[in-house]
Amino acid sequence: MSEALGGADLARLMLAGKPGSRGRVLQMFADKDVIRASAAVPADQAAALLAELPQARLRHLFRELAEPVRAVLLTTLPGGRRDELIGELDAGHADDVRTQMYVRAVTEALRRFNAEVTVPGGAPAGILCVAAYQKVVAIAVHLGDDGRVSVPAAENAAYRLRTHGALSVTDQPIDPAVRRYCADAREKGRPLSAVTWADERDDGPLKRVLASLFS
Repeated sequence: MSEALGGADLARLMLAGKPGSRGRVLQMFADKDVIRASAAVPADQAAALLAELPQARLRHLFRELAEPVRAVLLTTLPGGRRDELIGELDAGHADDVRTQMYVRAVTEALRRFNAEVTVPGGAPAGILCVAAYQKVVAIAVHLGDDGRVSVPAAENAAYRLRTHGALSVTDQPIDPAVRRYCADAREKGRPLSAVTWADERDDGPLKRVLASLFS
Protein backbone atom coordinates (compact mmCIF):
# COMPACT_ATOMS: atom_id res chain seq x y z
CA MET A 1 0.00 0.00 0.00
CA SER A 2 2.74 2.47 0.92
CA GLU A 3 4.37 2.03 -2.50
CA ALA A 4 1.27 3.53 -4.11
CA LEU A 5 1.55 6.69 -2.01
CA GLY A 6 3.69 9.69 -2.79
CA GLY A 7 6.22 10.99 -0.31
CA ALA A 8 3.98 13.85 0.81
CA ASP A 9 1.09 11.46 1.47
CA LEU A 10 3.36 9.19 3.48
CA ALA A 11 4.57 12.15 5.51
CA ARG A 12 1.00 13.21 6.31
CA LEU A 13 0.25 9.74 7.64
CA MET A 14 3.41 9.67 9.73
CA LEU A 15 2.85 13.18 11.12
CA ALA A 16 -0.80 12.56 11.96
CA GLY A 17 -0.05 11.29 15.47
CA LYS A 18 0.79 13.43 18.46
CA PRO A 19 4.43 14.40 18.99
CA GLY A 20 6.01 11.82 21.25
CA SER A 21 3.82 8.99 20.01
CA ARG A 22 4.76 8.83 16.34
CA GLY A 23 7.43 6.22 16.95
CA ARG A 24 4.78 3.52 17.03
CA VAL A 25 3.35 4.74 13.73
CA LEU A 26 6.78 4.75 12.12
CA GLN A 27 7.23 1.09 13.00
CA MET A 28 4.57 0.34 10.39
CA PHE A 29 6.65 1.78 7.55
CA ALA A 30 9.75 0.48 5.82
CA ASP A 31 12.98 2.47 5.89
CA LYS A 32 12.59 3.50 2.26
CA ASP A 33 9.15 4.96 3.07
CA VAL A 34 10.52 6.99 5.96
CA ILE A 35 13.27 8.36 3.73
CA ARG A 36 10.80 9.27 0.97
CA ALA A 37 8.52 10.98 3.46
CA SER A 38 11.36 12.98 5.02
CA ALA A 39 12.34 14.31 1.59
CA ALA A 40 8.80 15.47 0.80
CA VAL A 41 8.24 17.89 3.68
CA PRO A 42 10.15 20.88 5.08
CA ALA A 43 13.33 19.90 6.89
CA ASP A 44 12.03 20.97 10.31
CA GLN A 45 8.99 18.71 9.97
CA ALA A 46 11.12 15.82 8.78
CA ALA A 47 13.53 16.30 11.67
CA ALA A 48 10.71 16.34 14.23
CA LEU A 49 9.43 13.07 12.79
CA LEU A 50 12.79 11.34 12.55
CA ALA A 51 13.72 12.32 16.11
CA GLU A 52 11.07 9.87 17.32
CA LEU A 53 12.76 6.88 15.72
CA PRO A 54 14.73 4.53 17.98
CA GLN A 55 18.40 5.49 17.90
CA ALA A 56 19.52 2.24 16.25
CA ARG A 57 17.12 2.71 13.35
CA LEU A 58 17.88 6.40 13.02
CA ARG A 59 21.59 5.62 12.88
CA HIS A 60 20.90 3.12 10.11
CA LEU A 61 18.93 5.69 8.07
CA PHE A 62 21.08 8.72 8.74
CA ARG A 63 23.41 8.48 5.75
CA GLU A 64 20.41 8.21 3.39
CA LEU A 65 18.74 11.42 4.53
CA ALA A 66 18.93 14.64 2.53
CA GLU A 67 21.60 17.05 3.79
CA PRO A 68 19.13 19.80 4.90
CA VAL A 69 17.18 17.23 6.92
CA ARG A 70 20.34 15.92 8.55
CA ALA A 71 21.46 19.44 9.45
CA VAL A 72 18.19 20.35 11.16
CA LEU A 73 17.93 16.95 12.84
CA LEU A 74 21.37 17.33 14.40
CA THR A 75 20.42 20.68 15.91
CA THR A 76 17.27 19.26 17.53
CA LEU A 77 18.61 16.04 19.06
CA PRO A 78 20.14 15.81 22.55
CA GLY A 79 23.93 15.87 22.61
CA GLY A 80 24.47 12.14 23.04
CA ARG A 81 22.21 11.14 20.18
CA ARG A 82 23.62 13.90 17.98
CA ASP A 83 27.25 12.92 18.57
CA GLU A 84 26.49 9.28 17.82
CA LEU A 85 25.00 10.22 14.45
CA ILE A 86 27.90 12.49 13.57
CA GLY A 87 30.14 9.50 14.27
CA GLU A 88 28.45 7.74 11.36
CA LEU A 89 29.99 10.23 8.93
CA ASP A 90 33.50 10.19 7.52
CA ALA A 91 35.94 12.53 9.27
CA GLY A 92 35.80 15.32 6.69
CA HIS A 93 32.05 15.32 6.46
CA ALA A 94 31.71 15.18 10.25
CA ASP A 95 33.92 18.27 10.55
CA ASP A 96 31.77 20.08 7.97
CA VAL A 97 28.61 19.20 9.90
CA ARG A 98 30.08 20.43 13.20
CA THR A 99 31.14 23.67 11.52
CA GLN A 100 27.68 24.21 10.03
CA MET A 101 26.10 23.57 13.42
CA TYR A 102 28.43 26.07 15.07
CA VAL A 103 27.73 28.78 12.48
CA ARG A 104 24.01 28.16 12.92
CA ALA A 105 24.29 28.39 16.70
CA VAL A 106 26.22 31.68 16.51
CA THR A 107 23.64 33.04 14.07
CA GLU A 108 20.86 32.20 16.52
CA ALA A 109 22.81 33.88 19.33
CA LEU A 110 23.18 37.07 17.28
CA ARG A 111 19.48 37.09 16.50
CA ARG A 112 18.72 36.89 20.22
CA PHE A 113 20.16 40.42 20.40
CA ASN A 114 17.45 41.64 17.97
CA ALA A 115 20.09 42.27 15.34
CA GLU A 116 19.51 41.75 11.63
CA VAL A 117 21.72 38.85 10.52
CA THR A 118 22.30 38.05 6.86
CA VAL A 119 24.59 35.83 4.80
CA PRO A 120 26.23 37.91 2.04
CA GLY A 121 25.84 36.49 -1.43
CA GLY A 122 28.94 34.68 -2.62
CA ALA A 123 30.67 34.97 0.75
CA PRO A 124 32.84 32.12 2.05
CA ALA A 125 31.30 29.76 4.60
CA GLY A 126 31.04 31.29 8.05
CA ILE A 127 30.82 34.91 6.94
CA LEU A 128 27.82 36.85 8.26
CA CYS A 129 26.72 40.47 8.34
CA VAL A 130 24.97 42.07 11.30
CA ALA A 131 23.14 45.36 10.84
CA ALA A 132 22.15 47.73 13.65
CA TYR A 133 22.06 51.48 14.21
CA GLN A 134 22.40 52.02 10.45
CA LYS A 135 25.80 50.33 10.47
CA VAL A 136 26.97 46.87 9.38
CA VAL A 137 29.61 44.63 10.95
CA ALA A 138 31.16 41.69 9.08
CA ILE A 139 31.53 38.57 11.21
CA ALA A 140 33.75 35.55 10.57
CA VAL A 141 32.62 32.44 12.49
CA HIS A 142 35.23 29.69 12.85
CA LEU A 143 35.12 26.48 14.87
CA GLY A 144 38.36 25.31 16.47
CA ASP A 145 40.24 28.59 15.87
CA ASP A 146 41.90 30.99 18.34
CA GLY A 147 41.40 34.02 16.13
CA ARG A 148 44.48 33.65 13.97
CA VAL A 149 42.38 32.43 11.05
CA SER A 150 39.07 34.15 11.69
CA VAL A 151 40.36 37.67 12.39
CA PRO A 152 41.98 37.99 8.92
CA ALA A 153 38.81 36.43 7.45
CA ALA A 154 36.67 39.02 9.23
CA GLU A 155 38.93 41.85 8.05
CA ASN A 156 38.85 40.62 4.47
CA ALA A 157 35.06 40.35 4.58
CA ALA A 158 34.75 43.85 6.02
CA TYR A 159 36.99 45.24 3.29
CA ARG A 160 35.18 43.40 0.52
CA LEU A 161 31.70 44.21 1.80
CA ARG A 162 32.61 47.77 2.87
CA THR A 163 31.23 47.32 6.38
CA HIS A 164 31.76 49.56 9.39
CA GLY A 165 33.64 46.96 11.43
CA ALA A 166 34.75 43.34 11.72
CA LEU A 167 34.36 40.64 14.36
CA SER A 168 35.85 37.18 14.78
CA VAL A 169 33.74 34.62 16.68
CA THR A 170 35.35 31.31 17.65
CA ASP A 171 34.84 28.60 20.26
CA GLN A 172 38.45 28.71 21.53
CA PRO A 173 40.23 31.23 23.77
CA ILE A 174 41.60 34.11 21.73
CA ASP A 175 45.35 34.11 21.19
CA PRO A 176 46.99 37.01 23.14
CA ALA A 177 48.77 38.24 20.01
CA VAL A 178 45.41 38.39 18.24
CA ARG A 179 43.93 40.42 21.09
CA ARG A 180 46.82 42.88 20.85
CA TYR A 181 46.42 43.11 17.08
CA CYS A 182 42.70 43.90 17.45
CA ALA A 183 43.37 46.50 20.17
CA ASP A 184 45.96 48.18 17.96
CA ALA A 185 43.52 48.24 15.05
CA ARG A 186 40.85 49.91 17.21
CA GLU A 187 43.37 52.53 18.36
CA LYS A 188 43.99 53.31 14.70
CA GLY A 189 40.28 53.76 14.04
CA ARG A 190 39.51 50.32 12.57
CA PRO A 191 36.65 48.68 14.54
CA LEU A 192 37.93 45.11 14.95
CA SER A 193 37.51 42.59 17.72
CA ALA A 194 37.55 38.88 18.53
CA VAL A 195 35.42 36.99 21.03
CA THR A 196 34.97 33.43 22.25
CA TRP A 197 31.47 31.95 22.02
CA ALA A 198 30.86 28.29 22.87
CA ASP A 199 27.20 28.29 23.90
CA GLU A 200 24.46 30.48 25.37
CA ARG A 201 26.52 31.12 28.49
CA ASP A 202 28.76 33.30 26.31
CA ASP A 203 25.90 35.46 25.02
CA GLY A 204 26.85 38.31 27.36
CA PRO A 205 30.43 38.76 26.15
CA LEU A 206 29.34 38.37 22.53
CA LYS A 207 26.64 41.02 22.92
CA ARG A 208 29.02 43.46 24.64
CA VAL A 209 31.75 43.08 22.03
CA LEU A 210 29.29 43.43 19.17
CA ALA A 211 27.75 46.54 20.74
CA SER A 212 31.20 48.10 21.12
CA LEU A 213 31.80 47.76 17.37
CA PHE A 214 28.63 49.72 16.63
CA SER A 215 29.45 52.56 19.01
